[in-house]
Amino acid sequence: MESSYIIGSIIVAMLATYATRIIPFLLFRNREPSALIKYIELNMPVMIMVILVFYALKDVKWESYPYGMAEIIGVGVAIFLHVRFQNALLSIFVATLAYMVLVQNVF
Repeated sequence: MESSYIIGSIIVAMLATYATRIIPFLLFRNREPSALIKYIELNMPVMIMVILVFYALKDVKWESYPYGMAEIIGVGVAIFLHVRFQNALLSIFVATLAYMVLVQNVF
């Protein structure tokens, strides 16, 4: 392949990605969001947290050692931090860090 073909492909992909990001803002800039959009915006962090919890627990071997203790502790840390600070990024980051430390060093 020629380098000009690769560069052209990258530019087309970049423009397509940019267009899909900017078009909704151009089309809806003067409109008030619907009640559904406001509801989703308000509750999205909690929805993401629930999805991550189910994803993290789907392959846990509850019947053998360590009986999912690292996962339970990680979920507990996430719940505690989210209730305490209402910051989804902090909750996800610290809970993931705690889980990884437990898996790598304790269990």
